Amino acid sequence: MGRLTHFTLIAALALTGCGGTPTGDDDSAELADNEGIATREDGWLRGDFHLHTEHSDGWDTVATTLDLAAYLDDETFLAHHPEYTGNQLDLIALTDHRTVDQNFDAAFASDELILIPGEEFGGDGHAGCLGIETFVDHDPDSDGTTTTDILAAVDDAHGQGGLFSPNHPMLAGTPWRWNAWDVDALEIWNAGWALASPESTEETLTSWEEAHGPASPYFRRAAQLEGATASGETLLLYEALLSRGVHLAVIGGSDRHVALLPGFPTTYVQTDQADGDGVLDGIRQRHTFVARNPAAAQVLMEVESEGQTYRMGDEIPVHPAGQQVALRIEVARAAGGRLTLMSGGYVEDDDLLETATLGTALFDGVIEGTSDFELDLLVDVAPGDWIYPIVREPLLAPGLSEEDQAMVLQMAEGAAASSDDVGELITVLAPILDIELFDDPTGCDPDDWQPNRMQCALADQVGMGSFFVPDMLDRAMHVIVEDDQMTDWCMGAIGSAILFTESQ
Repeated sequence: MGRLTHFTLIAALALTGCGGTPTGDDDSAELADNEGIATREDGWLRGDFHLHTEHSDGWDTVATTLDLAAYLDDETFLAHHPEYTGNQLDLIALTDHRTVDQNFDAAFASDELILIPGEEFGGDGHAGCLGIETFVDHDPDSDGTTTTDILAAVDDAHGQGGLFSPNHPMLAGTPWRWNAWDVDALEIWNAGWALASPESTEETLTSWEEAHGPASPYFRRAAQLEGATASGETLLLYEALLSRGVHLAVIGGSDRHVALLPGFPTTYVQTDQADGDGVLDGIRQRHTFVARNPAAAQVLMEVESEGQTYRMGDEIPVHPAGQQVALRIEVARAAGGRLTLMSGGYVEDDDLLETATLGTALFDGVIEGTSDFELDLLVDVAPGDWIYPIVREPLLAPGLSEEDQAMVLQMAEGAAASSDDVGELITVLAPILDIELFDDPTGCDPDDWQPNRMQCALADQVGMGSFFVPDMLDRAMHVIVEDDQMTDWCMGAIGSAILFTESQ
């Protein structure tokens, strides 16, 4: 990465409007202010690209799943949580395992949400197929999945005008070991950052390679990282890909099966066209970032180079010998948090990748005060360099009592130690979950909601109940683990990288 030559920090005067009830006479202005810095006026839409229904192993119908995805705009909910005013979801994708039946369910229709037809592809390694019409098969000959099958599946999704995005690629139970990377995006954030996130190891590769051939060198490099959960390994995987010139959009998904609401985490997509085609194009252009939830931290990045302005996720041509560019990063809703700009350069071949240093911190600083935060940098860059932003938020929200702080730390410890078993997930959540309402959601009463407990969702009145996770507890689900130790931070937001290419 080029040498950092100059930077200035600017604290904006305007408050983010991330909490409390909006004020003012202009309703549209109120909503735009409450949206933070990634507004719909600028084309930013919020969504969830990984949801399951009863058409595979989800526990809810398509109708209930859609109702839950629209629930953040419910009047009763907003009366208790005005911070979500203007922060509802705009889009979802239903991605049931190995089927597209959910996309043809009579209930798959909405006046409130942009609906993306999808599928969770695969058995040995999972991927999201987004915007497809027909089933994409991971084993069409029923003779076991091969690399040839995977490559054909990627071509199939693209041939249908859809996208292909490996899901939870470093999760030990279903890792994406395949050396197939002509894809569009990478699910870097699956469910809670620490929740149900056992990491992959190098040792597990040997037997798999005996059956399938060489694993991806990017996977192998990421598996070297230990003690950071699968989510931490996935960031290293993303950096390994970038360092070899593989430039993908970052997306996230709740991987919802039961209990929790869609949109945790949330993927923001910037598009000029507020429909399914526009959303897919926004991902293709890598104009995305992922946030802890629709009302949590936001991050934007733009680059000025030779009189042109580029957006987060763009590929930016620079002189073969390198040049200087101007970066501007904006952060909202992350008071007391930390902004880190990860940067790296091109690695010449896969053999060098195994020992190469990947991302290093171009900038790492505390976000002080309650205002929106802006950072301006002048940076020397060369072809092959890349930069992406990470926003961490404090694990303990400001103003918590000692009792609530202890509860959050206990929940974070459980989340960090959890496996990908649904039963274990319920065990982790049990201290803050009303089990009776989980079994029978018809008794949900907003008068009983407590700020330090999961709150039953009125949109789910059949089968097993669903719950909203208040901010103080949501942070616990996203605790950052390093060297097998919990840190004082939770993950707040991650943006798609900019990649510098050689100008022609």
